[in-house]
Amino acid sequence: MDAGPWSPSLADKPWLRGNLHTHTTNSDGRLSPQETIDWFSSNGYDVLALTDHNSITDPAPLDPRGMVLLTASEVSASGGELGGTYHLVSLGLTPAAALPPVATPATGSIRTLRALGAVVFVAHPHWSGLTVGDLLAAQEAGAHGIEIYNGGTVLDSQKGEALVHWDEALARGARLSGIAVDDTHWHTIDRALGWVMVRPARPTPNAVLEALAAGHFYASSGPEIRQVSIIAQSDGIQVDVETSACAAIYALGYGSRNQFAFDRDAAARSEVGATITSASFTLRELGPAGYVRLQCTDWQRRSAWTNPLFPR
Repeated sequence: MDAGPWSPSLADKPWLRGNLHTHTTNSDGRLSPQETIDWFSSNGYDVLALTDHNSITDPAPLDPRGMVLLTASEVSASGGELGGTYHLVSLGLTPAAALPPVATPATGSIRTLRALGAVVFVAHPHWSGLTVGDLLAAQEAGAHGIEIYNGGTVLDSQKGEALVHWDEALARGARLSGIAVDDTHWHTIDRALGWVMVRPARPTPNAVLEALAAGHFYASSGPEIRQVSIIAQSDGIQVDVETSACAAIYALGYGSRNQFAFDRDAAARSEVGATITSASFTLRELGPAGYVRLQCTDWQRRSAWTNPLFPR
């Protein structure tokens, strides 16, 4: 069964840590493109997208400091059901690409960006005032996923998480991946807050983009998801998970189709800080949408999230 980036076919591929939403002095960021690259390289990142607003920062003249750099932009678009503006993180553009005007309805912009070769994620849906209907329309137009965690908008408004949007969209039949990002502008502490761990076939821009489009990554604000396996059973499926030290591990569907694991003995002894690193869930009913997503959370309430898995 397909376990996403933990599938046996990818077992020998390295994990790359990436920030997919970052701004520089080419839009409203405080550091130059090269200073931005230098910071992320020196802080343990392997992949970086410079997503300046409605413009493309060409990374070719810059020193990548050993990282994979993605040519990208954050493109504004109109058409939110309740008047919200879409922000489209668009990865894999060419430096000379003609971006759609900001007044373009989002569905048209997404189609244009996809035609330009971009992998497209809807940025900070909660902060932008987007509805689940807006996200379903974005997927219909070709969007690959959404930001489920945006560290910058968690800081500025507590509107940086979109897990409710994600779960309802999935329950309504969407197949949207979820990324975690910083949305770094360098004006506050908006860095190293959210990232993806992507598993490409090769450490090249094209391979990273292919992996992102395929959902071969997980999102994190701290913990690691080290292994996921899915085993068919006569009455359902068994999902086994291995993580870094966490307070709890969850198998989540929509509504009441949820399970979670923690150290029950330690909890009974009131041992604050007790951790677990593995869990096994037996899932007998996945609901009409047929998905499960896994999440682990540590004692600092930082989390890591798999993309939705569709075992059947």
